[in-house]
Amino acid sequence: MNPIDLVDPTLLESLTALRREIHAHPELGFEVGQTADRVLRRLSALPGLTIRKNVAEHGIVATLNADRSGRSVALRADMDALPLTEQTDLPYQSTVAGQMHACGHDGNTACLVGAAVVLSRMAGELPGKVKFIFQPAEEGEGGGRVMCEEGALDDPAVDGAFALHAWPVLTVGQIGVRPGPALAATDTPKITIRGAGGHGAHPDKCIDPVVVAAHVVTALQTVSSRFTDPTDPVVVTISQIHAGTTHNIIPSEAYLEGTIRTLTPEVRDRTGALVRQIAEQTATAFGATAEVEIEPGYPPLVNDTGAAELVAQVANDVVGADNVILVEPPSMGGEDFAYYAQRVPAAMYRLGVRPKDADTTPGLHTPQFDFNDDALPIGVAMHCEIARRFLAGG
Repeated sequence: MNPIDLVDPTLLESLTALRREIHAHPELGFEVGQTADRVLRRLSALPGLTIRKNVAEHGIVATLNADRSGRSVALRADMDALPLTEQTDLPYQSTVAGQMHACGHDGNTACLVGAAVVLSRMAGELPGKVKFIFQPAEEGEGGGRVMCEEGALDDPAVDGAFALHAWPVLTVGQIGVRPGPALAATDTPKITIRGAGGHGAHPDKCIDPVVVAAHVVTALQTVSSRFTDPTDPVVVTISQIHAGTTHNIIPSEAYLEGTIRTLTPEVRDRTGALVRQIAEQTATAFGATAEVEIEPGYPPLVNDTGAAELVAQVANDVVGADNVILVEPPSMGGEDFAYYAQRVPAAMYRLGVRPKDADTTPGLHTPQFDFNDDALPIGVAMHCEIARRFLAGG
């Protein structure tokens, strides 16, 4: 039997309703209390679950077969939305101004609730424990790190962890997975350039930090083009420049901020050092100074080889070998599932959500994006079969 068949029409109808309910009521960061309550209402009705609430504020860790011997596997979903105004006109569009589920976390959450329903029905057949982890604050606030710090992977200890993510590049019915680096580290460079301000008509009597900032931005483009192996993806983007108060005054300071994206710890460390060196020495060349802070973001998400292979094997059976994409390139986006992967063998895979009759669909983090409900049974089936096989020994 194809695992998709475990998602009966009644369950699919329920999950679709839940997904759309969450979509209509998005919440940000750690403040996902209403979303957590919606999840808890479904989980509380299931037999065999030991439920821990209020992890990382509103996170949930529900364990199936908590007292059973054998291996333990974690399945994780994120519940938070984005600060973005929805532009879809859907009947279930966001009811909260300036907030929407533009990254598919409503679908990720519904898939995991569905997996909890199905696996609770077959709890007696499972040779181990399953943890269903619903976390807040994936979108930039590190909810995954806090979940791990507050014991989401402990008591009982987890032997492996898996997560899916909606992926509009892939069609419904396709699964993408790759071993090794899958998503990037997300560090933030903050650069303060200090010169000497004065009258805009007398630049010769000043050290203009705006000119220095322009040269720093240009010089930083060489980090990837001239200092990094072309086979090692690196992104250095300066997305903000702030300086000055009016048209005829040269300011004394300029501030730059952006993002650094890298895929390995080694390249991450080297790139941060290069950004610091280039900014400081460029400023020195113009008689200014540069104070550089590299604010650490998420670490790179590195999929364990064995875990990724298990996902691929399961996907072969769920969607067919022709629909398993093993050469998907890594994404320079970030994901705090990386914190789980630092602690246990783990893999995140991509769940296709592009309609089968469409060449394109709105991308993640856009105001037109919506999770495709046709992908729900596939996501549930993947979760369930991965858990079953992992507990059976892979």
